[in-house]
Amino acid sequence: MRITDPAWPAVQEAARMMLREDGTSILVPKNLNDSVEELILKMGDTMPSRQTFPSINNVSKDEIIFTMNDHTSPHFYCGLSTPLIGTLWIPFEASKIWNILRQAMFDLLDAGYPGCLGCGGKGSEAEWDEVASRTRMNLDFIV
Repeated sequence: MRITDPAWPAVQEAARMMLREDGTSILVPKNLNDSVEELILKMGDTMPSRQTFPSINNVSKDEIIFTMNDHTSPHFYCGLSTPLIGTLWIPFEASKIWNILRQAMFDLLDAGYPGCLGCGGKGSEAEWDEVASRTRMNLDFIV
């Protein structure tokens, strides 16, 4: 995926979200378990002050769902079903987007994110605008 792809900002924000938030779980197809475990181990190695990490659970569909304690809907969702507007949506199947999302997280961790100022890239300090993201990608949205 190129940085000019309309979905690129959503991928970057999902990567930042996963690293910065205390998510409770990440749901993925079983074939991605080892790769997600590798990511969580890298998070632990590069973020020694972090105390909690998301648990890995499996879904039968080709999707990724990142959830947090205080939210009833997912914080971010990678898949083909349309989530509510409060969920960051990357409209790709897990099998098609995971390696790109994972690499974005590895790149951020290598840069020192979230403990560094400005290393999250352009727009990383601003509040995420899901309506603008879906408009940029020409997606329908449910409010």
